Amino acid sequence: MKVVWVFLCTLFYSVISLASGSESCPGAGNVALRAGVYTAPASRAGDEWIAVSSAVTASQLESFEGAVFYPENNQPGAAGRIGYCEYKARDRSRVNLYYRQRTANEHSMRLANVENWKMIESGLGLVVYECNAANASACAFSIID
Repeated sequence: MKVVWVFLCTLFYSVISLASGSESCPGAGNVALRAGVYTAPASRAGDEWIAVSSAVTASQLESFEGAVFYPENNQPGAAGRIGYCEYKARDRSRVNLYYRQRTANEHSMRLANVENWKMIESGLGLVVYECNAANASACAFSIID
């Protein structure tokens, strides 16, 4: 019985180590704007959220609007990559923040809070997941190491 317990504990901790914690879209108030570039820190050290304004004069973000996640191989499932988090700025323009990983070897991601993500299939066969929760932190995912 002790061997089974040790095996289960080892399995549990190895699964936990595969995911590096939860990440989510940053709240609009946590996004800094400087010289037309929007940035926000990510939970994972060295990673960040970033966007470059297309407006002549960029304005602060006002509200979170939603997020898009692209599943691997365009197949329904929880593994893939975060596409972007969308915000509305004070000047009514839309800003998409992208998740930038610190390494050139980008890691896959897995949806978290799956109940907040809705699968959408376009008429052209593109499969995406959308999160339209009112709170940016509800649109969560984890990085798979």
